[in-house]
Amino acid sequence: MGVSCLASSAWQGSIRRVIGLFIAPLILLGFLAGVVVGRWLRFRANVGEALLANTIAAEFRQPHVLLNNVTFQIGNESAQIDHLLIAESGIFVIETKHYKGWIFGNPADSRWTQVIYRRKSRFQNPLRQNYGHTKTVQSLFTLPEDAFFPVVVFTGDAEFKSNLGPNVLKLPQLIPYVSAPRPMLFDERKMAYIVGRIEMKRMRRSLETDEYHLNSVRRRVAKKALA
Repeated sequence: MGVSCLASSAWQGSIRRVIGLFIAPLILLGFLAGVVVGRWLRFRANVGEALLANTIAAEFRQPHVLLNNVTFQIGNESAQIDHLLIAESGIFVIETKHYKGWIFGNPADSRWTQVIYRRKSRFQNPLRQNYGHTKTVQSLFTLPEDAFFPVVVFTGDAEFKSNLGPNVLKLPQLIPYVSAPRPMLFDERKMAYIVGRIEMKRMRRSLETDEYHLNSVRRRVAKKALA
């Protein structure tokens, strides 16, 4: 009986080792796939962000400072803002989407739809996403709400197939929007203070910061899925 038990235990141990040999590579492959997909999504976003930054540098004539890819830590989470444009007329909180295809949605929807050759994919309403970003920036200052202008800019070849709201633009519409006549709110000294405050509060720009934010987004998505 004892010999039988020993043989059974040895057999089970062998099975566990064999399973471990298969599972470990699968876990590693899953991790690497996640990293690759994350890097690809970041690359696609970077293309749109670069197009927008170049457009502002070349065409926006008012005194301004453009801060790109600004990440703030909020408790255990983070908020990553594509662009903060500090101008005489206010602070523009800009979310960039480098998408193509048809875009459907409205400001009240939680998710919008992208259609490319009949293939549909859903994505978070960027207006809601940017609302949270704007509130984060507002919390750094004692400025009136009308000093902040949240805007979503599509930099790719996307075609809007529904009314997405007045704060959703295509890239050629951005310069007319930020250059529109508005009261002057900030002089150079105030703009320098705002930029300094943001720089003091933002997380240091690094690959680790991007990964931290990506993991923060994953946690939030997982919480919503469980809710």
